[in-house]
Amino acid sequence: MAKKAQRKQRPAKTKDKGGGNRRFGALGVAWTLLVLSLAGVVGWLALAPVPAPPPQTAQDTPPAAPEPGTPDRTASPPPPSVTEQPTTPPAGTAQTSQPPASPQQAVPPVAPQTTMPQPAARPTDEPASPAPQAPRTQTAAKPPEPAPADTAPRSEPPPPPAPPQPESTVPEPRKAAAPRPAAQPPLQPVAPSGDRIALAPVPDPALVDRSTKGLLPMIGPDGRTPWQVYSRPFSAGNKTPRIAILIVGLGLSQSATNAAIQQLPGEITLGFAPYAQNLPHWIELSRAAGHEVMLQLPMEPYDYPRNDPGPHTLLTSLRDDQNIDRLEWLLSRFTGYVGVTNFQGAKFTTSERHLRPVMDTLARRGLMFLDLRATEQSAAARVAMRAGVPRAMNNRFLDSTASRSSIDARLNELERIAQQTGTAVGVGFAYPVTIERVANWAPTLRIKGIALAPITGTVNRQAIQ
Repeated sequence: MAKKAQRKQRPAKTKDKGGGNRRFGALGVAWTLLVLSLAGVVGWLALAPVPAPPPQTAQDTPPAAPEPGTPDRTASPPPPSVTEQPTTPPAGTAQTSQPPASPQQAVPPVAPQTTMPQPAARPTDEPASPAPQAPRTQTAAKPPEPAPADTAPRSEPPPPPAPPQPESTVPEPRKAAAPRPAAQPPLQPVAPSGDRIALAPVPDPALVDRSTKGLLPMIGPDGRTPWQVYSRPFSAGNKTPRIAILIVGLGLSQSATNAAIQQLPGEITLGFAPYAQNLPHWIELSRAAGHEVMLQLPMEPYDYPRNDPGPHTLLTSLRDDQNIDRLEWLLSRFTGYVGVTNFQGAKFTTSERHLRPVMDTLARRGLMFLDLRATEQSAAARVAMRAGVPRAMNNRFLDSTASRSSIDARLNELERIAQQTGTAVGVGFAYPVTIERVANWAPTLRIKGIALAPITGTVNRQAIQ
């Protein structure tokens, strides 16, 4: 009985071992199937998203991260149509793909956000194939949106006003050049103002009389006269109206003399006081700038001696030889001047008896005389004409009132006189305002058909009243 019992127990053990082995075999098969299914899923997942994610990340920056995973898996196996995607994948995947599809199709409000880069609702269509992107992207409506955005800034950097700017600058010089030839023809014979014309060197040895008082002007052996040799060349027609301006009182102030020499055109004649220092230096600078120069002769005024023009003033109370002695001292102060003019002399210029020896001396030395007309009763121009002295007469004092409006009015009067009589002469002092107004006025004469002449250009052209 015991042996039977043992035999019965042994197969039971074998049965137990066999059952355990079966259990373990079933588990192994299940794990193997699970691993294989997972491997298949992983392989399927590894193959499906390869084409999808790169275009999704580049184009769909606004959408959320979970969208590229599920819709890409469903998009790869089915054909490229968007409507077939929800039907083909299984239920699990279809649920994941449907939610992103609905926002993508229902995102017309999101369209303004996608206007900056590109529409975000069609990532699955675009990666499927590059060609269908153009037709599928219902972006036909959306590409025009970025298009105007691109065209608007592109039109801004190259603005249209850029080309018209050079066009506008081109006609400007043409307009500036147009009046120049229009103004030049009527005044071609007139030397343009401001031109530096070389004057004859001084002193001319043939025109110098070496005396005990110094170098005195004289007529040369060949008949040349200082007023012609030392004059500034001037070639205007006899019928051309002309105006000459003389600025007097130079040499006494260095700043005023420099301003007159440098700022006034060469046609303006400069008159120097005989008592100034460094006169040869000033004459050299003046002639280098193209200016004719004159010497001022101090003559007796009515209120002398309360108003004293200087120690060598020509007086009606002196003998003729005394006045000639003073005259020769004055003439020896420097060389290179074309003539002389009176400084004050309202009383002296009314006495023909005292004027006659003075004018005879000027005629022998080949000088011209400018009558400032310190008084309306002046006989200096008439006595000079009788003595054969080249003469001219002052028509207006420019700065009896040293203001801009007054000086401009006197200059306008000179223009009127020149238009009526052909010749006008103005005299001013070396005031800063006088130099300024004359310098601004001189260039306007050419347009008006009036020539600006040196003082020698008006010799013997004025009627003596």
